[in-house]
Amino acid sequence: MKTVSILSTAIFGLISFSSKAQFFTNTVFNRKAAYMEVFGTGIGATLNYEYLHVDNGIKQGIKGGAGYSVDLFDSNLPRIISGNLEYITFAGSRQQQIEAGLGLTFQYKYYSKISQETVYYIINSDTLTTYKDHTYKYKRVGPSIVPRIGYRYQTPDGGLVLRIAYTPLLYFINTEKEFYDGVLLSKKSIPFQTKMAWGGISIGFSFY
Repeated sequence: MKTVSILSTAIFGLISFSSKAQFFTNTVFNRKAAYMEVFGTGIGATLNYEYLHVDNGIKQGIKGGAGYSVDLFDSNLPRIISGNLEYITFAGSRQQQIEAGLGLTFQYKYYSKISQETVYYIINSDTLTTYKDHTYKYKRVGPSIVPRIGYRYQTPDGGLVLRIAYTPLLYFINTEKEFYDGVLLSKKSIPFQTKMAWGGISIGFSFY
């Protein structure tokens, strides 16, 4: 209920804003855009390309991108490779728009760690020491649906594109696997999960 309330408030605020900005104009925009998004649909940092196939009134287009996420301060956290595809719509004044979308993200999350085991053995009454490496690996793969609602700054003539959006993650069944020295330790399917406290910010440029 709290999430529904937040969404309702956001939508109401955007509608109020749109009424003051004379939204749904027929201004023709540059059809192409390229931008980097942090978090959002791609989960990590992504590079994206967008193309508008409808360019009057409510703009409509499709966006695709690929991303990578790593924690520079904690090497023990998993890394994420992701790919995303999203349907985008936006409408507004000459520079400011309401944006909405629905995307699909596929992620590959992985973690690997090497540990050493000390091995002692005796030869001719002498105790010798050697080390044996062991490798632990964790993998998680699966898709998620990502709705979007937010604010977009873009001029029809090209140049700066700035996007700020609320993008909750709705995970489908993901698969987790753990390996030790190449041997499968465990495998499980994770049922539907959500991550509601999530959003993204994008910066880039549009062109003809």
